[in-house]
Amino acid sequence: MPHHVPDEEKQVLENLLIIRAKLSAIKSNRTQYLTLDHVLPLRQETEAQARELIEIRGGSLFKEGQELNRTDDVLDEILQLLSLCFLSLGKKGEAPAVYVQVVAIKHIFDRLDEFGVYTEEYLKPYKLKLDEIEKILNLDEAILPEDVIQILRFKYIECRRIYDTLLDTIHEVAPELVPIRDRMLSIRHEIASVCCQSEYREKDMQHIKEEIREIDNMRVDGKFLAEDGSIPHGQAVLVNLLEQLFFWAHDRMVSYDDHIESIRQRLLEIKKQLVRLELTHKWTLRQTDLFTYQHQLHDIDKLRWTERDPELKGKFLNEQGEAPEGQTVLEFLLHKCYRMIFVLLSESIPVSEQLAPVYNQLITLRHCLLTVQKLGSTCSPEELYPYQMKLTSIDQLRTDGKFYDDRGQLPEGQALCTDILDECYQILDTLKEE
Repeated sequence: MPHHVPDEEKQVLENLLIIRAKLSAIKSNRTQYLTLDHVLPLRQETEAQARELIEIRGGSLFKEGQELNRTDDVLDEILQLLSLCFLSLGKKGEAPAVYVQVVAIKHIFDRLDEFGVYTEEYLKPYKLKLDEIEKILNLDEAILPEDVIQILRFKYIECRRIYDTLLDTIHEVAPELVPIRDRMLSIRHEIASVCCQSEYREKDMQHIKEEIREIDNMRVDGKFLAEDGSIPHGQAVLVNLLEQLFFWAHDRMVSYDDHIESIRQRLLEIKKQLVRLELTHKWTLRQTDLFTYQHQLHDIDKLRWTERDPELKGKFLNEQGEAPEGQTVLEFLLHKCYRMIFVLLSESIPVSEQLAPVYNQLITLRHCLLTVQKLGSTCSPEELYPYQMKLTSIDQLRTDGKFYDDRGQLPEGQALCTDILDECYQILDTLKEE
């Protein structure tokens, strides 16, 4: 990414760097819960700097084909941090919270765009998320400042454009060729799985190579034919995918040079940490923690060659300025990590971190009660007593039916926690009656 900043933008950049430092300090502070009082002043400062930047750039922050500079880079990081702060506060359904989700989708779509064709089923979660984001933007458009909406809309439109392109590619394939396409996509998934392993054996790829050759042998004069001998449309999509499979299968088996291997190890470490978060995030994750991983992946992404050389563009170059073999592994690992972040963001709940311990206890308690109910055996009052005690202890945290934080304020997630608490009481009453 170009980092040249025009003189007229340098003061804005300095101000943005100060805001980013403040947000980073808030993110790292584990001694107190995050509150709106921490976030809103910095959000307002950011909006002021965005307005100034729009004015400097002649009324538009982003233009088609515009090269982004360091000011854009820092503004993007701030908006991601602010967005994650809103998620931590349980404000998942508000426009500021969607920015980081759109960024995550954009990173994934960039990879999908490079890989080519996908099924509609694979794209469905992203379509649903984009539709959800569009509804939020439409609802908040009238109350949010123009500069905020401009940034959010720009990112959203980028994602929609790539999604529509992927959808067009899907529709290019004739129904007669869909089974072959799906078989090749299944092979690509297997290659991706092998690429994301820290260790691999040559035999892991052997059956994959054989299957690719089988598909290649199905062609007649280079074409995939229908049962009646006709040539259905969509040949270019399938042939391109087949060539990609041959390339990926070969590229996975090569020995990596030191530069590629060092990047691979960084990505494997990020993936390992994200896997750990997937297992423990309900209890340990603060949404702002995800910025660290998103930022690390972004830094790795920026190592790729961006100049307009079709042979090298998008490749990781070594010290000699060459694109060594082994790029496939890095691409699949990047995609895997971005997808994991997207899943973690999608699973965030509209409950603030002050109320999250209560929510997690209620979820666990409900799971235990449902398990007991499913077993169908009669429970004695003594056996149900621990559940009753736990529910009572949680209920006693409320004042006038509300959960307050230590500052006397009402954190987000009241309705959700109250609904689960009531559900737990109903299940317990049912078990008592039985």
